[in-house]
Amino acid sequence: MTMVSTASATPVAKKHKISQFRRLLWHVNRTDLGWITKATLSSLQLRARARRIEMLNSLPAAPEWSAASRQLGEQGYVDVSAIVDRGLAEAVAHVAQGKVSRLNELAGKQELGHKSFWVSLLDEDLVNGAFATDHPFVRYALQTSVLRIMGDFMHELPQLSDVLLTLSRPTENQPLSYSQLWHLDHDDKRVCKLFIYLTDVRDTADGPLTFIPAPSSKPFRNTLKSHMSDDQVFSRVDRSAVKEIVAPRLSSFIVNTARCLHMGSRILSDRPRLLYTATYIQPPRMYPEPAARFRAVGPLSEIERAVMRL
Repeated sequence: MTMVSTASATPVAKKHKISQFRRLLWHVNRTDLGWITKATLSSLQLRARARRIEMLNSLPAAPEWSAASRQLGEQGYVDVSAIVDRGLAEAVAHVAQGKVSRLNELAGKQELGHKSFWVSLLDEDLVNGAFATDHPFVRYALQTSVLRIMGDFMHELPQLSDVLLTLSRPTENQPLSYSQLWHLDHDDKRVCKLFIYLTDVRDTADGPLTFIPAPSSKPFRNTLKSHMSDDQVFSRVDRSAVKEIVAPRLSSFIVNTARCLHMGSRILSDRPRLLYTATYIQPPRMYPEPAARFRAVGPLSEIERAVMRL
């Protein structure tokens, strides 16, 4: 995996309606006041947190996992391509390729249709909004090494929030919008995403995930702006801070997207970018817990049940 600098620019798209309560929480969570909310919620679940810490400590440990967790804590990102299970990654890639072969059919059925530049390809795998726990995308997110890296960073067993498969496509002559613009994720105070490139990302034209490491993203920690143009960002941080993940198929990496300003899917080539994403938060969730995202299929360990809130 190589990291190089990049940048370019433009405006934002329309916003979705959300409840006033959630809107208020969203704004609070964009600032350091969110940590007060988080601490208050955590204080109401001390016993549950103690149990999650106990389960985390029962997982195996390895020096390379500890080193990865430290880098995640210090810089906000880490390459885990050499750590994760290659067989599980291949299983994810196999499912993904089957979806791409039916792209036109699935594009017409997707539920998340507000982003014109990418297609969500897993909607048909949901039953009442939930993935089966034996789904290859879920199994990849539950591997011990990942849970240990995330858990050591969060100081307790993480909560798996979602898994996603997206195909980003060229959008010629269209203004940048949503995740193509610079932003932080405010799903919670600690949000980490595990990615796998399922196509080669050879250069800037392939729309790589592009981010600013956590230390250099500090000027944006208390910003109330949702998505920002290049001009807005580079008026406050030097372009040399930017890192671009240019890497081959099956490269896997973790980014703390709540601390690292980031953007992606700016496809300028004729090569679509296929991406797996698993999102984790540190429980308890700051927003009201949504409907179950996972449904139990087959035997599950206590740790797996706790990670998926089953």
